[in-house]
Formats: sequence, C-alpha cells, structure tokens
Amino acid sequence: MTNKLSIEHMAKAYLADLEITASGDVEFLRELQSKHIARYSFNSLAAVLGQDISLEVEAIFSKIVEKQRGGYCFEHNKLVLSVLEELGFDVRLLMAKVIYNRDVDVARTHRITLLNLNGDDYIVDAGFGHFGARFPVKLELGLEQNQGDAVYRIIQNSYNDYCYQVFKDDAFFTLYTFNLYQYSEAECLPAHFYSHKSPDAAFVNNMVVCRKFYNDILSLRNSELFRIRDGETITTVITSAKHLHQVLTETFELDFDSAIADFLFSKFISKDLI
Repeated sequence: MTNKLSIEHMAKAYLADLEITASGDVEFLRELQSKHIARYSFNSLAAVLGQDISLEVEAIFSKIVEKQRGGYCFEHNKLVLSVLEELGFDVRLLMAKVIYNRDVDVARTHRITLLNLNGDDYIVDAGFGHFGARFPVKLELGLEQNQGDAVYRIIQNSYNDYCYQVFKDDAFFTLYTFNLYQYSEAECLPAHFYSHKSPDAAFVNNMVVCRKFYNDILSLRNSELFRIRDGETITTVITSAKHLHQVLTETFELDFDSAIADFLFSKFISKDLI
C-alpha cells in the first residue's frame, strides 16, 4: 500500500527532476505536461522485451523518473495523476478508445486524466506519444486550441462520445474517443495486460520510442528514426545494433546497456536489412 509520505516524496522528486515549481494555475499544468513529454520518453521497450510492467505508483516512479526508462500511457498518466492529486488538484481517471479516425469498435486501451480547475475541465495526457498534445486540452466542445506547433479540439460524435482531435493533413483527425464515466484503477488492469502481454498487441510487436519538444518530435519506430520540425520530416534508418544503442542512450537518454540494443536490433531491424 502506498502511504501518504511516499507519494509526497515522489511528487517533490518528480517536480525537482522537471525543474518546475508547483502552483494551482493552468500555466503550471501546461509546464508540467510539456516538460514531462520532453523529458520522459513514451515507449514500448518493456513490452517488446517481455518484461512485466507494474502499475504500482512506486514502481512507475522508479522506472520513469529514477531509472530513466520511460513507459507508456498506463505508467505516464498514472504518475501524473498521482502527482496532481497529491498537489491538491481535482483529478480522476478516464479510459479511452484509440481509433485513429476510424469508425471502429475497439477496447478502451488508453488511460487519460480529467482535471477540473475553477469549473473548467481539461484532458491531461502525458502518454500518447507522437500525436499527443504538449499542453492539456480544454474540454470545451469545438474550441480550437492552437498550442504553437499543433491545433487540438474536442467534439462529440453521433454516439455522444467525446473525440480528442488533432489538426493534420488539412483536417481534424480523431486520435481517440472517451466518455466521462467513473472508472477505477482496477479497470485499467485488463487493458494494461493486453497492451503489454498479448501477442496481438501493437506495443508487443513494434519498437516505439518518442520524445516531444516544441516544434520538434523525435520518434523511433522499429528501423526508422523520424525527426519532425517545421512540418518537415528527416528519416534516418538504423543500420546496426551500435547505432540503435546510440539512438536509445543519446537521442532518447534511456538507460539501457548494449546487450539490450543487440537484442532489439536482432528482433526488429536486422531482418529488414537482408
């Protein structure tokens, strides 16, 4: 059982690592989310390595903040919710369906945070990767929110689900849908288990790593490293295990030894070079 003191300690250490000072306004929330996604990578590495991923907040804090290993939505967004809750913010868990602009019925495999501040609701999401927002997105239907390097909005569809959208390719694109039902931590467990253990899960079958800065996205997907700035994409092909290790440790600042890079290169890249 996590005790109050340990959560307080983790929150202080987390804020210190991001070099931010807590306050109760929107600017603090914007700084927290933007610095989080720049500092801590979104990645599938634990899943592709076949590791068990704990959802205990102490384990998440150790993995993401202390060990600099990054993680995915069930880790990033639980850590952020726990910190915000400790700081006194009105937050709760929501579950979402990642649909990528398709009219499909899929499971709720994405965790996000609903935050209410001074009567306004925001979606705080520090765990979506490449297309995720740098700042919290206000839950005001149809409001186009320009974050400097991308525009987001939330609308409702014909099923009365909320659609979290980004403007891309000259149109708004729905990344995921969600509702405002009351969800519990226990309801994350089946989706989390599927996402990092099922042989059919995307995160089990693809090496994905992403860090997102202002107008600068670093995104690795299997054998290709993408750098996206000013609307232009530079693609670099990973050609060796040494090259992959350099990308993981220098570009993404992950604490992984060369043996892990050797394994990942063999599993996801070397077959494509034949």
